[in-house]
Amino acid sequence: MDAREIEAMLQEDQSQWDRLVAMLEAHPEESLHPPDSPTWTSRDVYSHLARWMELSTAQLEARLAGTPAPLAEGTDDEINARWQQKDSRLSLAEARAWAQRAFEERIQAIRAVPSDRWDPRLEATARGDGAEHYASHREYVTVA
Repeated sequence: MDAREIEAMLQEDQSQWDRLVAMLEAHPEESLHPPDSPTWTSRDVYSHLARWMELSTAQLEARLAGTPAPLAEGTDDEINARWQQKDSRLSLAEARAWAQRAFEERIQAIRAVPSDRWDPRLEATARGDGAEHYASHREYVTVA
């Protein structure tokens, strides 16, 4: 990816992030998903995204360093359930701050990639917890 493509990706990430945050802030305490789904509040979404962004950022940095990438064990549903239980002690403010910090660190890590290091695998890692992930969470929200 060249500098223009990276900035376009990051602008889309920021746009989708801002839209998701607005939705989460509009419904801070209520369950966001259908009644037949696990209960997820804004706190749960923020902490979920923080964990995934931290993991994918660590994977990006490991790939650049030539070291083994950290992994989370289990299926996505198992990982998400385990993390949700672990993070249920957080307040909404703590989860929000964590997610914002992880979002900013992710962007900094992507901007720090030397231009000659980009390849399809690194690009996929960089995009992994970006705009599409944020947009998919907006689509899951069923509250008005």
